[in-house]
Amino acid sequence: MQNTELRPDLEFARQTVAKLSNKGLSPEEIRDEMELNQDLGIDSLQFIRLILELEKKSSRRIFNVRIIAQIKTFRDLCAAISAA
Repeated sequence: MQNTELRPDLEFARQTVAKLSNKGLSPEEIRDEMELNQDLGIDSLQFIRLILELEKKSSRRIFNVRIIAQIKTFRDLCAAISAA
């Protein structure tokens, strides 16, 4: 899998995560291996907001219950977006 840091088509995901994170990180500081909850401070409510915003920005349904359960890191999130 290509490093998401080099994927301009996933930049909207990086910007959305930075906006919803309570860690005060800029989009450039978000790395693939960062865990959404622990490293980025995305709690369950923010995670739902993240999912909704990403689907709205992409104008398509991306996530389902099975996929959501597997998303732990920023890389996992980007893989779900790319697979949709």
